[in-house]
Amino acid sequence: MQPLRHRINPKTFVITLRQIAKLLNIPQERILNWEKWHNVLWVHIKGIGGYFVSYRKLEQWIAACRALIRCSPRLNALKLLWKSIEREAQRYTEEAFSRLEALWQQRYADLSNRQKVKPVKS
Repeated sequence: MQPLRHRINPKTFVITLRQIAKLLNIPQERILNWEKWHNVLWVHIKGIGGYFVSYRKLEQWIAACRALIRCSPRLNALKLLWKSIEREAQRYTEEAFSRLEALWQQRYADLSNRQKVKPVKS
């Protein structure tokens, strides 16, 4: 299974100055510049300098992970996806990781039930 960074493309994320300021808990006026880099968001903050923000902290990344979980067609694919998410667990906020885990458990239960109740062909 590919790492998540190969399955989710942050270049497609629409990121706003307001969103970055809210995430960093600073006024928008303190952000002098910001750029999307390959693996992180780089933010130049007045009085601090350059600051790196993991894409995993952004709601767009969490939404992309939710979509991948919901679209997992089989238990094996879902398990591999969850292993990828778990490997990066420290990069997520606790709240975001909990939301993803709850969705994963729900999808896991759904797929498990489907496997148990396969129609018998006659």
